[in-house]
Amino acid sequence: MSSAVFIPLIPSAAAPVRIRKESFLAGCQRLIAQLFTSRRAPAAAVDAPVLTAFQEAERVRAMADDLLKTDPDLAQELYAAADRHEYAHATLA
Repeated sequence: MSSAVFIPLIPSAAAPVRIRKESFLAGCQRLIAQLFTSRRAPAAAVDAPVLTAFQEAERVRAMADDLLKTDPDLAQELYAAADRHEYAHATLA
């Protein structure tokens, strides 16, 4: 049994230069086509509920609570960021 792997999309070095060039260009065209046709928003981003500034700040505070024992400096930064975010987006009554 042979351990060689045959990839039909890549011509061998013995193939004429024209065939290798055409194969390379065809591969580049497929790659570019895939890059530009797969630019869609993920379904989760489309279906995600809109959160208020308070809800977003609460999520950041929950992350800070989880980090409080392992990285208290980062937790304090997250608490401060949550407060700034909530204050910046507060609606004045």
